[in-house]
Amino acid sequence: MKRKAGRKARSARAKRPHPARVTAKTKPETSIDALVAASAQALGLTLDPAWHHSITFNLRLILQHAALVDEFALPDDAEPAPVFHA
Repeated sequence: MKRKAGRKARSARAKRPHPARVTAKTKPETSIDALVAASAQALGLTLDPAWHHSITFNLRLILQHAALVDEFALPDDAEPAPVFHA
């Protein structure tokens, strides 16, 4: 697969600090982190600390997609599509 001409080179991005490289001791707990911890506790799951960043990233992504769907205005006369079974 060829790279698009408009993309930045990796070396230009490497100079910026990456937020995932911040240690858990210095990173303040956010509401997403608290939600992940509370959900895992409520479900009785034990989470490997190495997966915590990936889980919070995925949850943030899901919430961003949900916000896009929520922002889309539908007219009052919109109806769900019919369901067809083969």
